[in-house]
Amino acid sequence: MRKRGRRTMLLALVLVLVVVGGVVGFLYYAPSNAQISIRDPPQQPYDSSITAISVTFTSIEIHTANAGNASGWHTIIAGATVNLFTVLNVSKVLGSASLPAGKYTELRFNVSQVTVTKSGIMVTYTIPSGSLKIPITGAGAQAYGALTVNVELDLSFKTSEILNNPTLTLNPVATAKVT
Repeated sequence: MRKRGRRTMLLALVLVLVVVGGVVGFLYYAPSNAQISIRDPPQQPYDSSITAISVTFTSIEIHTANAGNASGWHTIIAGATVNLFTVLNVSKVLGSASLPAGKYTELRFNVSQVTVTKSGIMVTYTIPSGSLKIPITGAGAQAYGALTVNVELDLSFKTSEILNNPTLTLNPVATAKVT
């Protein structure tokens, strides 16, 4: 009888270890999802002559923590255009992708053009490098266990730069955070 009780206890212990191992393995190694949303919270309201700011992204990527600059990037969005006036005080999801479980610390977005409608006339601007890298605030984004992590890109432009800019280049003000 004693042998049977030990065997049952041993079997229960092995079963618990297998279940715990499976759960831990799932949480730390199962693919996850990353979702990128955007909003435009300008530091100061845009001038009333500006009625639209459309940004065309060629890609938005997220970077794995401690990975090499060339190898750690994962494409979330391969292309999108958004009018920042539609996301002044509300977020809009731009896209999502499956990622390996892990920590992600930086966003990189590539912009082909920015068009601004001011006083009824559409003007095309460029961003000097065409690309911008920004850190994800806090401790970055932790993706694991088939869960979705949302990273919000706050993107805006300075009114003074839009209105008084003979070179037609803009420098975005951007931050990224987990929401």
